[in-house]
Amino acid sequence: MKKILTELKAYINFLLAGLTIFVCVIVIIVNSRYIVKLENTIDTMWREIEQVKETNIDLYQFIEEHKNDFE
Repeated sequence: MKKILTELKAYINFLLAGLTIFVCVIVIIVNSRYIVKLENTIDTMWREIEQVKETNIDLYQFIEEHKNDFE
């Protein structure tokens, strides 16, 4: 009986370790997918920021060139 309990404990420990490793792998996969999506979002936002920056520079240059027209 004691031998069966020892084998059962070892089997349960093995299952718990396997389940823990499985959950960790799933979490890593899900987080990796979100990281890729986040990287794409950051790239898109960065392109928009650069576009706004260029627009502001152009607007500033226009205002500087024509500021006498507004006086």
